[in-house]
Amino acid sequence: MRVILRSLVVVAPLLLLASGVADGKPRKKKPDPMEAVPDIAPLPDKKAPGAASAIDPKTLHSLTVECAPPGADVFVDGQMIGNAPIEMPVPVTAGDHTIKVVKLGYAPFIDVFSAKTKKVVKLEIELVPISGVLHVTANITGARVLIDGRYVGEAPVHVEMDVGARAVQVEKGCYKEFFSNVLAVAGKDDTIDVKLIELPQDETNPCYVKPLPPAKWFQKKWVWGVLAGAVVLVAGGTVGAIFGTQKAEFCSTTDACFNLMTSALATW
Repeated sequence: MRVILRSLVVVAPLLLLASGVADGKPRKKKPDPMEAVPDIAPLPDKKAPGAASAIDPKTLHSLTVECAPPGADVFVDGQMIGNAPIEMPVPVTAGDHTIKVVKLGYAPFIDVFSAKTKKVVKLEIELVPISGVLHVTANITGARVLIDGRYVGEAPVHVEMDVGARAVQVEKGCYKEFFSNVLAVAGKDDTIDVKLIELPQDETNPCYVKPLPPAKWFQKKWVWGVLAGAVVLVAGGTVGAIFGTQKAEFCSTTDACFNLMTSALATW
């Protein structure tokens, strides 16, 4: 009896293994529900090498987008495809795709669309206005733009602003500040072209450099030139007088005259 049981223990696993492959077809692995399955098909990247051969043109679908107001940026799966309206059909792969439409002054539109047929997918989108839009340009580069005292950038600048009365300020060192009031309306664009004026050249201008006072008479170069010439003349006359009062024997030789002249200059 023990021999029979031991034989069953050894033979049973072999019989199970043989029954699994007896038909010659390997068993398929059960799918793991925890594995991530992509649900959004990416747009074909035309710049990628081999993209044309990797995607079958017959499997591509087309997309057109109409948007109110026009001029919004359209993104599909994170890739910008143009500005609305997009009347020329854009190729997309089959499956679900995300679409995002953004425009200053309006709430972003985000949705998912599906391309399952060979027909062109047509999307009609209407954006909801939520804020005003301000465009500021200036004749001076680097001018600072502030809205209600809050710095928003350097001109030219294009920013959103809360609905209501807004105070716009444009400033630049050494120039007179510009102030203007704007009534911001949701979805409305306001444009301000600023002409900054340079401050007067006086003490009220922090950039003003006060000129140096005129030179006094004793600070002028020609005065010092005249004084130098007079000194030379006086020195020469003194030396001549000393030579005239000395006896002739002092200049009997060249060395004696040189020593006499050196002594006279030192005394003077």
